[in-house]
Amino acid sequence: MSIVVVTDSTSDIDPQRAAALGITIVPLFVVFGDRSYRDYLDLSRREFFAKLSSEKVLPTTSQPTPQMFEEAFRPLVEAGHDVLCLTISSYLSGTINAAKAAAAQFPDGKVVVYDSESAAGGLGIMAMHAQELAAQGCGWEDLLAALDRERAVQRLYACISDLSHLQRTGRIGKAQQVLGTLMKIVPVIALKHGQVSAEAQVRTFSRAQSTMVDLALAAVTDVSRARFLVMHTDAPPLAEGVMEQLRARLNGVQPRLLDILEAGPVIATHAGPGAVGICVAQDI
Repeated sequence: MSIVVVTDSTSDIDPQRAAALGITIVPLFVVFGDRSYRDYLDLSRREFFAKLSSEKVLPTTSQPTPQMFEEAFRPLVEAGHDVLCLTISSYLSGTINAAKAAAAQFPDGKVVVYDSESAAGGLGIMAMHAQELAAQGCGWEDLLAALDRERAVQRLYACISDLSHLQRTGRIGKAQQVLGTLMKIVPVIALKHGQVSAEAQVRTFSRAQSTMVDLALAAVTDVSRARFLVMHTDAPPLAEGVMEQLRARLNGVQPRLLDILEAGPVIATHAGPGAVGICVAQDI
């Protein structure tokens, strides 16, 4: 009996790549006015940013229904598989509750729901790592222990040029957003223990990017066993610039992963366009 991986669309794993890896993706929703769009399925990145610039009402997001998770789990369980479902941090979304409600419908099939305490590239890295371990025949005890270790050491940092989106969607407080605007302070945002916090505050966006690189490298003790993912929201030049800084600081050492990822519509709803981030994890 094999373990198969299910995750949600905030992992930002490209749908074609997910299919090739055997990972099932359950979409969240982006809501413009009275219309809901399934992340990636009904609304691509390009379509999202086009609507963001043209619609009068800014979007919100909503979680999948339990039925959507149940429909993802059922064919896998009926095929004789165990299911590992990794979700976006429970502090950021109620998605995990929908997944747990669906898992309860399979008392005879093993469906384990795991809180990644992460999002975006962080969740994506974790889901792909879990799939890799499962494909190697890793059992439940070893697989969950590996995820626990990764969750403990994974770090995600981001530079967000416009904090109003995070404030509007409730991911940071209004006071922090106003302070940053009035004082012309650019925070480096961290996702720590599943929650968003300000890790550092600097005066310019370029300095924030350099600080973000410093923090990501400080989280690693062995670059050769590290995985770095540079993320952005409709900002390829920013991502390339951060990647150049990162490569220069690696001094020729090749990590296990060094790649760029463009976040999808749900993550971009909260971060807004023009954000850039780094997710880093080190295999232990």
